[in-house]
Amino acid sequence: MLAFIISMPAQAQVRFGLKGGITINKLKWDKDIVSSDNRAGFTGGVMLEIGMPVVGLGIDASALYTHRENNLYLEGEKLKRDYIDFPINVKYKLQLPVIGKVFSPFVSTGPDFALLLGDKDKIEYKSSKWDISWNVGFGAELFRKLQIHANYGIGLNKALEYFNKESDKPGVKGRDNYWTITAAYLF
Repeated sequence: MLAFIISMPAQAQVRFGLKGGITINKLKWDKDIVSSDNRAGFTGGVMLEIGMPVVGLGIDASALYTHRENNLYLEGEKLKRDYIDFPINVKYKLQLPVIGKVFSPFVSTGPDFALLLGDKDKIEYKSSKWDISWNVGFGAELFRKLQIHANYGIGLNKALEYFNKESDKPGVKGRDNYWTITAAYLF
């Protein structure tokens, strides 16, 4: 048994790839004072996958440029934020006999750390420098080269805070909840 555990890292497959797709963002506010709608943005960058083929487990880590937008109805404006996004997911690929070389479904979960680029704050809004989320996703690998992945990110910290200029009330905090749908080509 010990020999099996020690020999597993030697069997690991390391693959690099390019990833791109869309992100659909919704800010979840802690009070109903501010409302926003779902807005589409985009994402793209590089990925690294380390997998254990026999077991089906692996790590999927990416470095992505991500653009998120929201229409905010209290102020009637569009809020745009750009991030360098670092999702790190544990991935389980279902090992299917016969069709596994053509089609392999998978599930994934893990943290996502997004670093805000630039200073996008306005007088009424203050953005957090880091947006931290937890991802849950599913997808499929086709021909061992192309991965299609849908991921839902649940915001864990406040990504944005709204301050009403004419009121002495405390700010309203918003968390990013979003879908990300990507395609990746692995080398």
